[in-house]
Amino acid sequence: MARYTRWFLVSLFLTLLPANLATAKTAQESMGVGLWQEAMAAHERYADEIGNDKYMVVIDYRRHSGEPRFFLIDMKTGSTKSYLVSHGRNSDKDHDGIADTFSNTSGSKMSSLGTFVTAETYYGKHGLSLRMDGLESQNDAARDRAIVIHGADYVTPKRAKMGRSWGCPALERGVAQDLIPKIADGVLVYTRGPGDQTQLYAEVVDKAG
Repeated sequence: MARYTRWFLVSLFLTLLPANLATAKTAQESMGVGLWQEAMAAHERYADEIGNDKYMVVIDYRRHSGEPRFFLIDMKTGSTKSYLVSHGRNSDKDHDGIADTFSNTSGSKMSSLGTFVTAETYYGKHGLSLRMDGLESQNDAARDRAIVIHGADYVTPKRAKMGRSWGCPALERGVAQDLIPKIADGVLVYTRGPGDQTQLYAEVVDKAG
């Protein structure tokens, strides 16, 4: 009950934020009320897995890759900033900028959906990178698949649609350098794709009640 109360108060606080709080938008303004509710339900469900509650990340793979769809939420102020992010090569085989197929299988070169938590940083072939652990059956192979957050040259506002990764949510290089240290070590990452995930929210509300 205490966790549900916290979720309700955070949501109420974000709704009442003044419009001029900062240049960043609120979560509801950026991603819509429905997606924000789903993300907060995931935050509630996996609260014990969160080691860094300063931020939360939401990725909306329903949007075109040319749109900012990687949302960084400041959990203290409620302000939200959005960034460009890639999806997997085989999630978008016709390369039209829309991801429509997802997988948890090694070698699929597809993005995975569901809830993750960030882990440790490392330096690899893409420079500074951030490992993630999947918390659900649809993404629990993320670490073995090396599904990580990293920077990439093919993610840039100069492109109408972003280049495709091998399944990783790749960011602009400069953005990755700035964000990765902030969201390492236990930030919740909620990813949304096509299909019905709204039951997650209903289940958490029912359980809390």
